[in-house]
Amino acid sequence: MRKTIFTGAAAAAAIAAALLPPASAQAATTTATVVSPKRPLNVREGAAVWTRILRTLPNGTAVSIECGVKGQLINQGPVRVTDQWDRLTDGSFVSDAWVRHAQPVPPCTQAQQTAAPITAAAGQTTPGNVASAAIPLKTRSGPARAALQYSALPNGTPLNITCQLQGERITGTMRITDQWDRLDTGAYVSDAYVNRAATPPSCTAIAPPAATPAPPAPAAATATQPQSQAPAEAGKTRWVNPLPGFSARPGFRTPTNPNHVGVDIMSFVGTPIHAASAGTVVEVVCNIEAGHSCDQTGSATIGGCGWYVKIQHTAGVSTLYCHMVRRGVVQPGQKVAAGQVIGYVGSSGNSSAPHLHFEVHVSTPPTSPGNAIDPLLFMRSHNAAIG
Repeated sequence: MRKTIFTGAAAAAAIAAALLPPASAQAATTTATVVSPKRPLNVREGAAVWTRILRTLPNGTAVSIECGVKGQLINQGPVRVTDQWDRLTDGSFVSDAWVRHAQPVPPCTQAQQTAAPITAAAGQTTPGNVASAAIPLKTRSGPARAALQYSALPNGTPLNITCQLQGERITGTMRITDQWDRLDTGAYVSDAYVNRAATPPSCTAIAPPAATPAPPAPAAATATQPQSQAPAEAGKTRWVNPLPGFSARPGFRTPTNPNHVGVDIMSFVGTPIHAASAGTVVEVVCNIEAGHSCDQTGSATIGGCGWYVKIQHTAGVSTLYCHMVRRGVVQPGQKVAAGQVIGYVGSSGNSSAPHLHFEVHVSTPPTSPGNAIDPLLFMRSHNAAIG
């Protein structure tokens, strides 16, 4: 597929021209400006960082917003802390935390909170039914639990699935998966709770109806998207950045903090955390000072690692991943591949901002402060530099 790449002022002008509607249509929209000085702003398919990236917008790009919808809370934006996501005029979404506008953004109607239903040819939908036991399955405006809830379907409810796309990884009654099913109503449900005899086609392979403009082609795979979970070649140990796209602060046993036996990789709440290498999960634990909960935001005054996952690798190496937003999505004893999502960034335990505290230990088990080594040096030596 041919792609045209713009840079600098030309990029801002070209994207603004594509996003801003004609003058006659602007009365019903809110004009705004992207404020993202350090890196381009991700434009997504839904109102959460788990949803697919469609493209990026440079700092200063003018955009036209149709309405706002409640989604994932973003607390590191330069403009505001908010769970509002802005729907642009082409149906894509950006976090309002990274957008400046003079007028308030009107709330989206239900019809605006998700893309128009895909019209499949007769007989092309995949039948299924809800398999969620006693808890009704929620239908949402996008492929993530942060997306707006439309309804709750009781166990056994028949479903007509149009297609599947990648979203938040969910552990359900049927399977553990990051696939979400798009229903013929345009809503989404996690495939983890769907009983079906056949696999639905990918949503990217189905064109929208002629009356609806096709969404922009997704950018090439970026570092913020989950990496392949294919196992490494036989006899080789593959290592990857556990939080691709983000850099770690040098902080292993510093003079001012000699007991800090890992490095901190700053990110956003909900960013997927990946296994640094293939191995076996040995711990999925809430480690926190008595009287507090790992399911709540921590602080610098609370002791503990919060929600964490520990993985045992070959050659006596172990890795530790702290401060997750909730319990990891893997289980003790489970085999994981390099790059597999094991949890999501949070700020539980002894943490003053969302980040991943990442440790590497040698000569394990057991792990202890005495066998911790500098993760930055270790990962660099294994061709998986962080940042």
